[in-house]
Amino acid sequence: MINRNRTFASLALVAVAAFPWGCGGSSSSPSSPTPVAAVPTPTPCAQTALFQATGTMPAGTLMNQPTPVPAVGRLDITADWTFATNPVGLYVVQGACDLAAFNARSCNFLLRVEPGAKPLKGSAQVQVGTYLVMLANYGSREDSGAINVVLSTGSCPAATSASSAGSASTDKPQVQRVEMFR
Repeated sequence: MINRNRTFASLALVAVAAFPWGCGGSSSSPSSPTPVAAVPTPTPCAQTALFQATGTMPAGTLMNQPTPVPAVGRLDITADWTFATNPVGLYVVQGACDLAAFNARSCNFLLRVEPGAKPLKGSAQVQVGTYLVMLANYGSREDSGAINVVLSTGSCPAATSASSAGSASTDKPQVQRVEMFR
């Protein structure tokens, strides 16, 4: 009987040594499954037309339009004009921007797309507020054009890759006057 008790005690000791978690003999605990982080559902894309205009763009003129933005998002702007040889620039400014400040490029530009191939496209991240959307005809001839300003919110894909708050160009074409879009 004593041998049987010793054998049982030996087996019990081996079991306790093999499984230390049973008596709290080890600081390690069985690992619990790591929860998988939930992937957030993207906010659906919503696009709102804020401003559209067509008309004449006099030579040497900066056309501008105060544009109220009702929600945080991205302004996606497309501008086109008739004569491909006419240099045209596209801009979005936060705050005031008079003719002298514009020509010096010292306004608070959120988007500057200096003259390039038509149509011009650009995007700028915006908060709730009012912004100046500007289209400059730097050419020596009157032109006709169109502009479309859309507020994109949610998971809308970017409208274009041509967006910047500055310009690498050192050439700063000038305008002689400012007019409102009609």
